[in-house]
Amino acid sequence: MKRLFPPLNLKSKTILGMVLVGLLPLVLSLLLTYFEEQRALRETAGINFKGMAVEVARKVETQIIRGINEAQQLATIPFIRSAVTDSNRSYEDKNPEEIAELIEQWQERWRQRAHQDQFPLFINQYATNYLIQWHEVRRADYLAIWVTDNQGALVLSSFPQVKFFHGNSAWWKAVFHQEQHPQAYVSDLFFAPSFGTHVLNVAVPILDDQREDIVGVVSILLRRDSLFRSISEVTAGSTGHAMLMASDGIPLLCPVLSLEEHRASPELIEAITAKEPGWVMANPDSHGAENSIVGFAPLHLGVDLAPESFGGHQWHMLVRQDPAETYAPLAQLLNKVAFYGLAVFVILWICGVLVAGRIVKPIQSLYEGVQRIGRGDLEHQIRIQTGDEIEQLADAFNGMASNLDHSFTELNHKVEEIGQLKEKYRDLIEHSPEMIHQLDASGAFVHVNQTELQKLGYTLEDMLGMPLWAIVPSDQQERIRQYVQQLGSLENKTIETVFVTREGKLIDVEIHSTALINPETGLLVHSRGFVQDITDRKILER
Repeated sequence: MKRLFPPLNLKSKTILGMVLVGLLPLVLSLLLTYFEEQRALRETAGINFKGMAVEVARKVETQIIRGINEAQQLATIPFIRSAVTDSNRSYEDKNPEEIAELIEQWQERWRQRAHQDQFPLFINQYATNYLIQWHEVRRADYLAIWVTDNQGALVLSSFPQVKFFHGNSAWWKAVFHQEQHPQAYVSDLFFAPSFGTHVLNVAVPILDDQREDIVGVVSILLRRDSLFRSISEVTAGSTGHAMLMASDGIPLLCPVLSLEEHRASPELIEAITAKEPGWVMANPDSHGAENSIVGFAPLHLGVDLAPESFGGHQWHMLVRQDPAETYAPLAQLLNKVAFYGLAVFVILWICGVLVAGRIVKPIQSLYEGVQRIGRGDLEHQIRIQTGDEIEQLADAFNGMASNLDHSFTELNHKVEEIGQLKEKYRDLIEHSPEMIHQLDASGAFVHVNQTELQKLGYTLEDMLGMPLWAIVPSDQQERIRQYVQQLGSLENKTIETVFVTREGKLIDVEIHSTALINPETGLLVHSRGFVQDITDRKILER
């Protein structure tokens, strides 16, 4: 199997092992620290953003409630109520057509006035001047204040460039036509062409002396800029800011992006429209940023409002920040942790090199000593003094080398003795008075002693490979061939025959054979023949 990586030596493995053993708990602790810090950062930022959202929501609530309270205060001023009551008396004993005709006459006189920046004479100047003075005090927050009667016709106004009839306006209908107890009305933010800006309309009913019937309506136009200022004053870092959003996901005020650039996902809308303040992880947030922390808080005015208020929705304050800035401390922590991790890695590597050197050096010495012993230098002694198992192993190798040296010395003596015995045996075989030969399984000569060679007159080269039956007369060759082939099974391995010498001389011989049989196959491996010259005996027998 092919290795994916080249093999490492012991020193490299030791260094790598030490580094890994040190780095694994370090990496684990760094990961735990990172995720815990991330969780803590999210929790802290979320709580802070929620608190900021609550703070900004209370500022906006305060401005709207102050507008409602001041409108209610105006609705209770006697001469303002008297002006409304006088206007309503004009409709007494008149049917709707006559009332509409009367309002149309007033509206025409309003349009035909000589100076558009002045009020016509049928407007109550005393009450109007009071309203103008009130408006002057609150000009930074209010665009206009006006009062209508029970038909929606203008009675008083702090600003002359307004339309006269408001009976068809949504805010007037929401306040005047109420089935339950009188309620205030707060419009959605809308663009007012007369003022060239976005405004917020706050309207409250004017009640009669018995505080049962609605006789008119007081309306105050709040500047959007005053609300915008309250929202833009609160920041978190360089990118964190608050924004106002309706419960349908429509952005209303944002100091950073234009309203058209905002996108609120259904998940984000569902999260921020909760009844209680909180924070949420948004993917994405209204600015399109992923993994963003958004704090939110609903607006609770604490007063009864008409159902049509805020366009039939609820308003919610959001606080968000660019995630890059939110997680900047975490990124800095990660950089520091990475630097410390790198420093620890370098320290571990240096320590690993030093320690591995001390561990591997005696092992290297042991290896070199064993190599010398393996090459036959049995007198070499391995010198290692570590006081541990490596020193014990070196001593064991030294003892083994000494034993091997002693054993090899004795073995050499035995080999010399065996060599001498072999030479004696060979000399005995070669110069034996008997003829001795060795045959292979096919019956061919593989060795012939000198006695047989001399008697037959052949050289060893002549006879090697020659079958036994080649040196017998032709009439006995088949008999000798069968004898050789049956040596493995014959009980009596002795046979008499005649050898023919190289010169053609006949020698009566008696062959006594021994056979070496393969124990697994039962086949003949080789045989050895001891041949006696019985020529003299045969002569005597004849």
